[in-house]
Amino acid sequence: MCKQQVRADVWMQAFLALAVTVVVGLSFVVRANRIAWSQNAQRQEVDVLEGLDPVMLVQGKEAQGDLKIFVTRGQFRYLFSTAENKALFEKDPSRYEIQLNGQCARMGPAARGNPDLFTVHKGRIYIFGTAECKKAFEAAPGNYLESENPPARIITPTPEALKKGSELIEKAVQALGGASRIDGITSYQERSVSLRKTEQGELQGKMVMTIVFPDRFRRDETRQDTFSVVLTPSDGFFQIRQRAGSLGEEERADQVRQFRRLPLSILRARKQPTFKAAALGKAAALGRKAGDAAVEQVAVEFDGISLTLNLDPASGRMVSLSYRGRGTDGVLGEIEHMFSDFRTTDGITLPYRTNITLKGELMRSVAVESITLNAPVPPASFERPKSDGAR
Repeated sequence: MCKQQVRADVWMQAFLALAVTVVVGLSFVVRANRIAWSQNAQRQEVDVLEGLDPVMLVQGKEAQGDLKIFVTRGQFRYLFSTAENKALFEKDPSRYEIQLNGQCARMGPAARGNPDLFTVHKGRIYIFGTAECKKAFEAAPGNYLESENPPARIITPTPEALKKGSELIEKAVQALGGASRIDGITSYQERSVSLRKTEQGELQGKMVMTIVFPDRFRRDETRQDTFSVVLTPSDGFFQIRQRAGSLGEEERADQVRQFRRLPLSILRARKQPTFKAAALGKAAALGRKAGDAAVEQVAVEFDGISLTLNLDPASGRMVSLSYRGRGTDGVLGEIEHMFSDFRTTDGITLPYRTNITLKGELMRSVAVESITLNAPVPPASFERPKSDGAR
């Protein structure tokens, strides 16, 4: 297949995906485009940046590259107007290549960028999944770049804080149902309805989340169509209908983090070698009623995940958790999950309602319809569709 045909197939499939899902929200559309890219562009290197010389772009100029002077980095092939510029690129590729491993600079690891939809910011080249993403980024780059939006605090725990943190985690375990019940769970399935705020307005969708512990995850989100993400120890892919696209390494890691931020997943991970919990003291928490005691805060780290748990001081129940992340519009900030409507299923007490905020503003609400524990899950749930042509 020639280069031109590969590119035509990529953008035609991206257009079809967009036409089907345009009413369901920006992040959904960007991910749909990611499937088209992964199925086609990976078959052959693709000339990027509309064939423009990246060294000249970084310098604020445009010069058409020569097809005979190029460097390939992963799936991207960069063209250069002169051999001297090629040499400059090879000497310091991280300065001149597309940044963020080809992610959409607005949406982050959840979305792949179009290598011909780019901008230059502070001498670095960034690409985007949609024209809307490019426009939003150019208006306020600091909202989307980790390098320009550092964490609010860095915690160095003391031995006393670690000891108290461990005690608080065990109290949370008891509040959830006890160690034997939590550790004995083999599978978890949750059916819910979510209301999400997007640039197009409020969108309602249904979701089915399935976990087979310790390392198989599946999430199916249905609006006008069903969009799925599936993770196993050896694979990770997106799926729309019977078409699937592979997740990149960073995209896969981002999806794994989403599943492991669930209260049940966090407390089940407490025995892992990487798990560390440090008490931060008492503080007020969003969503608490006037007169309620301040929550006990615990900083938790495991498997590259960092978050803060807010525990009810009397019962140990996890009333909320927070972490640094991206909202549905890609903006970086403190995300908080506030839990309520606790119910008990098979001896496990879990929240049936979650309000998710970014920088204090409601972003999404989730109402759980049912939770099923330890039910058999067909292995086929974690397999790629048979008709999928992805490599």
